[in-house]
Amino acid sequence: MVQFNQYDYQIGQLSAIKNYCRDNGDLCRYAKEEAFVQQGDVAKYLGVVESGYFKYTVITSSGNEAVVGFAFEGEIVADFYNSYNCRPAEITIKAGTDSSVSQIRVTEAKGLLDSTFEGDLSSINGTLFSEIYGRYLELYRKTPTERYLDLINQCPQILDIVSLKDIASYLLVTPVYLSRIRKNLAKNSDE
Repeated sequence: MVQFNQYDYQIGQLSAIKNYCRDNGDLCRYAKEEAFVQQGDVAKYLGVVESGYFKYTVITSSGNEAVVGFAFEGEIVADFYNSYNCRPAEITIKAGTDSSVSQIRVTEAKGLLDSTFEGDLSSINGTLFSEIYGRYLELYRKTPTERYLDLINQCPQILDIVSLKDIASYLLVTPVYLSRIRKNLAKNSDE
């Protein structure tokens, strides 16, 4: 199992929400590229990925899709902040492959989150912020090659699950540049 979103494993209380989704939610199937959350809409669901994976995307100023995150099997898939606050999503979350999710309505999830965190979501918000801010800083601290190596060291199975095009987008490089990175790494490991 890929462990991409570290907050999903660092916040112990999320396991209760995952269990609730699995015990009480609806198992829904999503075809590849089908939206779980559509940018501009208020999200209706929070869920646990049971199979497949989801990618978080935005549309760039040039009209292209950019991958900004993932949710893999066993992880929560949601637009936490915006859905909790009943705001329109700034991202689209869609199936990267045919996928299934045990999902509950956001209104139900909000009640669970409030009771689980006793009305104080500062721990989850702080952990989410820390992870997102860390990813942002890595864009400046590290080269694309270093970010690629970090990604495959953290999630070795990602290469078996996610297309190289989506990995390149997530790393903010072109697919051609990612191919060069991979070729250079392979060449250097042969020496």
